[in-house]
Parts: sequence; C-alpha cells; structure tokens
Amino acid sequence: MNFRFSILLLMFFTLSFSQDLKVMSFNIRLNVDSDKENAWPERKTEVAELLAYYHPDFFGVQEALPGQMKDIKMSLKNYDYVGVGRDDGKEKGEFSAIFYDSKKLQIVKSGTFWLSETPEKPSKGWDAALNRICTYAIFKDKESQKEFLVMNIHFDHVGNVARVKSSELILKKSKELNPQNLPLVLTGDFNLTEDTEPVKILSQNLEDTFYNSEKKHYGPVGTFTAFNVNEIPKNRIDYIFTKGFKIKSHRHINDRRENLLYPSDHFPVLVNLQF
Repeated sequence: MNFRFSILLLMFFTLSFSQDLKVMSFNIRLNVDSDKENAWPERKTEVAELLAYYHPDFFGVQEALPGQMKDIKMSLKNYDYVGVGRDDGKEKGEFSAIFYDSKKLQIVKSGTFWLSETPEKPSKGWDAALNRICTYAIFKDKESQKEFLVMNIHFDHVGNVARVKSSELILKKSKELNPQNLPLVLTGDFNLTEDTEPVKILSQNLEDTFYNSEKKHYGPVGTFTAFNVNEIPKNRIDYIFTKGFKIKSHRHINDRRENLLYPSDHFPVLVNLQF
C-alpha cells in the first residue's frame, strides 16, 4: 500500500511540474556603439549567461537586431525562435521575437503582424515614429500536450494614438488567432507606465502578473534603468499579461555583470505560470 501511495505521489508531482511554465520578457537594448562600455559586444556574453542561468521555457525579446538574434541563438543550447525584422518582414530592423526551449515546446502555428492599420504587411501605424510588430506563436507543451498562445510586442515610444490602437489591436488579434480560447501570455516593452490608457485597456482584459501573483513581487518595482546603476528605477514599462494561467511568482531581475554594470537598460521580467 505504501509503495502504491508513493507511486501516486510521484505521478502527481511529475504532472504538476510538467504543467509549470517559466516565462521572461527582456528588452536586450539594440547594438549601438555610443553605449560604450554598455555596448552589445561588451555585454552579450553576460546576457547569454543570464538567459542560460534562468532558463525560461520561452522568452520574448525586444530591440534585437539581426546580429543580436544570431548571437543569442548561437549561445543557447536547444533554443529556437520565431520572428522577423520589423522593417521588411524578413531580416531587416529590430525583432520582437519569441525564443523557446525546443526540448519542452513545439510550434503549432506562428507569425507576425504589424501594429498599424495594415497589420498584414510592413507598415507604420497611426502617429507612431517607427514600424512596430507583434510576434505570436501557438505552442504545445510536449509533456502535458497543452497548447497556449504567446504574443510578444514592443510599443512605439512616441505615438499616443498608436499605443491606444495597438492595445486594441492586440486584444482583437488575440481572439482571432485563438478561437479555441487557449491560455494566453502577452510579453513586451510597452514604453508606458500602468496609469496610462493603453496599459489600462490591457489590464482590464488580461491579468497583470505583477499584481496577480500568488507570491509577492520580488525585486525593484521599475524596469527601465537607462544603464544607470546609481538609482533604483521607478518606472515599470515592461509587462507580462496572462489569461487562463495561475500566476505562481513574479520578479524583476536586477542582476549585474562582473563589472557591476547592468546586462541591459531594462530589467528582465520573469514569471512562473501554471496551467
């Protein structure tokens, strides 16, 4: 009887573990020489080490240029990605890609749309300063066979109309792409604080993991540092929203490099979810 009970316990904990998902959103800061000691060549190894250490099941990146995409892909074992450059829908411009652990997850469907009036083609929307995109994927967890939708974005930093319309478009597309009403994860750099209309549109329809975690948020409240290590950031502009998941924990990772500088000008957001 004790042996059978032990087997049942083992099956229970194995099933529970297999239904956990570790998720990250990370604006890695584009590669520009003017960042000097914070330029990508100076920190790319430590960005890769951070990603390998926390080993998210999937993570959304923002501001990743083609060379940076290759660096991340080459540095991480068993990871692949979906996503395209925002300027031509291929390799030109920044990616808002989704990297995923190919040993745990498989792609069912994926694609990219533009945050604009013409989302099906490379375009700049409304009053935005730049092309902005959303990369999406429906994943299947290989162990549990459960499917879920992931969307990753980087909102415009200038256009107020564009950001409101982008939030509305995200919600519309999340329904169009997900007729089965699968669980949803939305990651990204929204370039906005939570008191703004575009973020409120999302938080009124999805769960902001910062507030809805079983465990209290860990780490600084803010996520944007501008590489300034002398001040604690106050502005939270990077988010992970969900629907249909239990939120186990939420963290902003403020780890530093060996030289005590930050790996990026944004803190990664890390959450643990459960189906």
